[in-house]
Order: sequence, then structure tokens, then C-alpha cells
Amino acid sequence: MKLGHVLTMILIVAIALAAGALSQRFSISADWTYGNRNTLTEASQRVLDALDGPIVFEALIPPGPPRDRVRARLDRYTRADGDITVTFVDPAQQPKQARALGLGADGAVVVRHAGRSQTLTDYSETNITNALQRLSTTGRQWVVFLTGHGERDPASDTSGGYSELATALDAQGMSTRTLNLAQAAAIPDNAALLVIASPQQALLPGEVAMIRAYVAGGGALLWADDPGPRYGLARLAADLDLAWQNGTLIFPDYKTLGTGHPAMALIASYPDTPITENLTQLSLFPFAGGLKIGSTNRWKARVFLRSSTRAWLETGSLDKASLTFEPNQGDTRGPIDMGIALTRPGGRTAGDDEAADQRVAVVADSDFMANGHLSNLGNRAVALSLFQWLTYRDSQISIDMTQAPDATLQIAPANIRLLWWLFVIAAPLALLAIGFGRWWQRRRR
Repeated sequence: MKLGHVLTMILIVAIALAAGALSQRFSISADWTYGNRNTLTEASQRVLDALDGPIVFEALIPPGPPRDRVRARLDRYTRADGDITVTFVDPAQQPKQARALGLGADGAVVVRHAGRSQTLTDYSETNITNALQRLSTTGRQWVVFLTGHGERDPASDTSGGYSELATALDAQGMSTRTLNLAQAAAIPDNAALLVIASPQQALLPGEVAMIRAYVAGGGALLWADDPGPRYGLARLAADLDLAWQNGTLIFPDYKTLGTGHPAMALIASYPDTPITENLTQLSLFPFAGGLKIGSTNRWKARVFLRSSTRAWLETGSLDKASLTFEPNQGDTRGPIDMGIALTRPGGRTAGDDEAADQRVAVVADSDFMANGHLSNLGNRAVALSLFQWLTYRDSQISIDMTQAPDATLQIAPANIRLLWWLFVIAAPLALLAIGFGRWWQRRRR
């Protein structure tokens, strides 16, 4: 063998050994998936940024392929934050801890931060990041929904209910409860937020007095209501220096954009506020109204939802064959203010009981958070940002886990029929024709 060949073989072996040694000391990873689905999303990274101090993932999972799969999921977090450690424990070696956690055959992961913990058996990024969000607060935050007057129900799974919103809030550490003031006779002191969502019957004077006293004492409030009567809450609106404008918001481009109804108002851009600074998706507000800010300056008011200039408030019937802007009939041209955030000194709590301004938000629509519309476009992001701001979770505003952008395939019905004709009818007939043609040619030889 020539000397050149020997040297070449030695060089190849040396390069292979060097590559093997380097691979044990260094690792390089690249995510080529659309939307970088194998890299932590921006929402997860923002949750990590909001957590101070070390985070420990203790995986009680038996050795084998399940452990390898969990390790791959958790590696994305350790690469994103050097203050995260992951330890693996064989449940067979820790029988007491396994029994205390009620572990099944697949084990679990315990996430620990600042003396608090969460146990996970689903290791998707959504579940892990939601657990980290829950650990970011010192305790559960109680979001109290007013009931007893036909309001939206956080336990109802109908299209008009708020059960999907309640589930989303619970995943982020906010527990929902209902409150009937006629029975309770008081708003709980541990309520982080009171929600009034479109009452359909008049509140009793005593109930209104309790709500007004709660707001006067610095309580956080979300009032989402629709066009129509205020059902006894006019004095609360006066306390907030707000008034509802007459009419229902009309979006004239509904046919072009396919929203389905002229009263489906589409918002494409948002005013620059802490609630909306990270919102980029369109949002849809069905049968919304308009708000007007008073002039007494008792509150600092900022508009966070505003319609387009082409929209208007329709004061006439919505059942007409065509709707046109008629200012002489009382219609009001856009832009229309639909959501207003109010602040003033004297808030009751701010996360860890820090002094902060009181926060109140009023939205002239309650449908956008309902089950039938929450998943439309960016409605969920708007709703969660609003609740996070009202509960003083400023570092987590607009944090929500989104689905991978190409995880589902949506095909128009016409294209589905075309594919059916192509692959179910045309392709088999073409193959039969080709086969018959080849058989005919061979027979004629």
C-alpha cells in the first residue's frame, strides 16, 4: 500500500475520532420546521423571562424511551434558560413520593419554583408553560363573575357561555367563581377581579350599592356589556365617567371580508396601550356598541379597542335588507371607542400586594369572549391580555400558547370535490385505460 493511501486512512480516522470527541462536548441544533415548532415559542420565552430564580424539573419517569421523549421536550427549556435544571428519578427508587403524587405507569414531572410546585403528566409545551405561569404568582387569583341576572356563565358550555374562557383563565392561574350578591350579600375580600358580563335583568339597588362600594374601595372590575339598557347599572357607569352610545356597530365591508353579518365588527389594529401592545391578530366583535368618555377626569382613561373609520353605530333596525349610514336618523360615524381602560390611585392589590393604581376595563361587547367566538381570529388573545392586565400580571400580558401554524390542513369544499373526482374517479379510470391499452397492444402482436 502506498504511503499516500496510508496517510489518507490515518487522516480519515483522526477526523472521525475528533468529530466524535467534539460531539460529546458540544451540541448544535437547528429547527427547520415551519413556525419553529421545535423551539420554544415567544410566549414560553416571555414566561421564563418573568420568573426570577432557579426552576427545577424533577422527572419521576422510569428509564427507557418515555424518559428520552420527556428529555427532548425539556431540553428546549434548558437551552432557553440557563437557570433551569432537569433531574430524572426512577419512581421505583422513590415509592413514597410516587404514591403521594399518585403516579401511573408513565410517571410525572414536578416543576418547582420559589417554594411552589406543579405536577404534570402531559409534557406538551402548552402544559409546561401554563404550569410555569401558575408558579409565577404567589397563589390562585380569584376571578368572580356576577350571576343572578342572566349574565354570561363561566360554567356554561353553550355558544353563549364562558366555559372556554374559564378554562383558559384556570390554565394561567386564575380561578373563576360565580357570585350571587342576593345570596352572598358581599363581594369576597380575596376577589382579585369582579366581572359583570351582560346582565339581562335589573340588579337590585342593594346589589348596585355593593358593586359601587367595591369599586370605590379600589377593586378591579371588568364590565362587558352590549347595546341596550343598563339594567340598574347606570349609576355605576356614572361613577366610571362613561356612557354607552346609542346603536349597534356596523362593519360595512362584511361581504368583502366574509365576516357573515354587518354587525360583526372587525378590528385590524389596536391603540398603543399596555393591554394591546403585543396584539397582532385580527379580532371579531359581534353586535358591539360604543362607549363615550366623560369629562370629569376622575379616572385616567385609555381606549384599547376602537373601530375603523368606515364603521358606524346603527340606531335603526338591523333586519333591513340593506344598511346605510344615515346621520339624520341618529347614526354615528366611526371610529367608535369600544373598549376603555380606567386607572386611578388606590388599587386594592397588585400581584404581591404592592401599591398600584386601581384598574377597571369596560368593553361594549360581551359576545367576543363567549364560547361561540373566543376561538375566532385573535379574540382569545384579546380576552386573556385584558384579564392579565386587570389582575396586575403585566409581565405576562398577551402570553398565550398558539397552535403550530401548519398543524391542520383546511381545504375549501369545492377543492375537496375536485380532489375526490381526481383521485377516486379519474386516476383509477386512467390506470384502467393504460392497462387495457397495454393488453390490447400485446394481443395484436
